[in-house]
Amino acid sequence: MPKLELTSHKVLVFDVYGTLIDWESGIYNSLKSLFPKDTPREKVLEKYAAVELDLQIKNPSVAYSKILELVWVELSGQANTNFGRGGQAAVTEEGEGIGVSSSAATLDLALASDSSTLATSDAERFGASIPTWQPFEDTVQALHRLKEHFVLVVLSNVDNASFGGTHELLKSKTHETCESKYPTETPFSPFSFILTAQQLSAYKPDPRVLETALQQISSAPRALLPHPSPPWAIEAREVLVVANSLLHDIEPANIHNLNSVWISRHEKNTIGTKPDLKERSLWTWRFETLGDLADAVDQEVKKARGAT
Repeated sequence: MPKLELTSHKVLVFDVYGTLIDWESGIYNSLKSLFPKDTPREKVLEKYAAVELDLQIKNPSVAYSKILELVWVELSGQANTNFGRGGQAAVTEEGEGIGVSSSAATLDLALASDSSTLATSDAERFGASIPTWQPFEDTVQALHRLKEHFVLVVLSNVDNASFGGTHELLKSKTHETCESKYPTETPFSPFSFILTAQQLSAYKPDPRVLETALQQISSAPRALLPHPSPPWAIEAREVLVVANSLLHDIEPANIHNLNSVWISRHEKNTIGTKPDLKERSLWTWRFETLGDLADAVDQEVKKARGAT
């Protein structure tokens, strides 16, 4: 049996927030004022993660920016959140609903006092802060190195508009010498395909999110992705999930029998970590940073070229 290598794959499916973007710093800096000054950063993020996950499970069609507003409201304790049915399900940019859940939600903020008006404004600012969360130092260069060898696909728990801002941070004119192996969204983008929670009307770790993503990747136009002939057959063994969150990405990849790379970020992140998942070592490879992954790929490529 041939040795399993990173370069055996054709498609890298990326989580964004936590893997490429330092979202925990952005979240903590926004939320810390809601907690006593001596509250550890880890505790603030744990509180956030618990509320966020609960809201996403109950309201898979609510845009992520709105989820953040609801998290703020719940953590601030200055308003009540009530959800009801009857709203419109999320749709793709082409207008076709493809969600794994038909539930929809509407938001009713019960403001208790004049001071709640400020809290609502702060909640909106938190929801709008996603595009300001910054990439890790190694992210942009590593992405543009990896696009030389793979199709890069985004699979992210985010809404389309918010990712639009993040996408701008991940584009690069300075790395244009790194030629993409496959067509990308724009000349300066590293990504060939972008899938958001808003498009799928569901949030990870629902395993159906990855299942739907794999279906869409396999049915994408042949010009965009490295389909063999016939063009509907990208195989699971050719897909590699790259992520920081064990809960949201690495475990679902394992469920779908996909190889995965855990970008551990020196185990400094809090959201998406689960001790039992770590003990099970569900990932195929582990690297501390995305730059380390890009280095390993370059080494494989160099070794292969030297052998020919």
